[in-house]
Amino acid sequence: MNLSRLLVPIAPDQSINQLFHQAFKSANQRSSHVTLLTVIEELAELKEIAHYSSKTLDALNRATTAYQDTLKQHVQSLSKQYPNIQFHTHIRIGIPFIEILKEAKDSNASMIVIDSHREEKDKACQRGSSTLNLMRKSEVPIWSLSLDSTNVNHIVAAIDLTNQDDDEFNARIVALGIEFCSVAGAELTLCHAWRLESEGFLRKWNGYDDLDIALLSEKMRSERIERLNSLLMPHASSPIVQHVKLLEGEPRDILPSYIADNDIDLVILGSLSRTGVAGFLMGNTAESMVNKLNCSVLTLKPDSFKSPVFGR
Repeated sequence: MNLSRLLVPIAPDQSINQLFHQAFKSANQRSSHVTLLTVIEELAELKEIAHYSSKTLDALNRATTAYQDTLKQHVQSLSKQYPNIQFHTHIRIGIPFIEILKEAKDSNASMIVIDSHREEKDKACQRGSSTLNLMRKSEVPIWSLSLDSTNVNHIVAAIDLTNQDDDEFNARIVALGIEFCSVAGAELTLCHAWRLESEGFLRKWNGYDDLDIALLSEKMRSERIERLNSLLMPHASSPIVQHVKLLEGEPRDILPSYIADNDIDLVILGSLSRTGVAGFLMGNTAESMVNKLNCSVLTLKPDSFKSPVFGR
């Protein structure tokens, strides 16, 4: 996973708060390129007003110039603190999440970094519609910042082992976790949440009793721990502290609880849809978990994913 080119959308009139420094610190260590992007939301009404007043175009030009100047001021300040980063700025006009995805494609961004923190919200589910749209439709990983801290000490990579065909994708998730930990000096936990979904069926149609279920669960538990450990094998020589954790229960409930109880700073989620609706969903389980997490979240998709924004 190449983290050398980050795209950081800055909403109009949004300040560069401490939240962003999680990303800038990592980018500085990697001597990355960072593009600060502001999207001026296109207002359909302005086109109608333009028929009655020529001042509309002037207002848009003034706004564009002002926001470009603001981005340049941000760069001047940030460059002093992060001398190894090569900063760029860009202004786009249109629907924010679409323009962000277009800019990511045009700038060959390897990751989009979004500020998802909202001071007025004291519960989880802090990610608004723009962030969720990016997570659903972006071909590149989305780093959704949520904790006001420059230090990332403990990262969880959420691994789905229900489908053997996802082994390559899981390997990418682990590799990304290792890379993040190497930059942040953090420790990594591979976490898999599962439950025996077929228990009711097996009891009804196969005559399984409590002992049968217990024995089957133990076999599956051992096999899944072995698969988690095998994902870490390519990184056995890494100095990163590595753990595996198997949680039993409904994934969308048990994983957020584990993360909240263990002071996790960043969760990496593979956003893989099994609905058959190509390009539109990041997977119901992943999306429901995102809405329950207060920590920062990084989502990525398989290489085969094609964004519907580009009309393929």
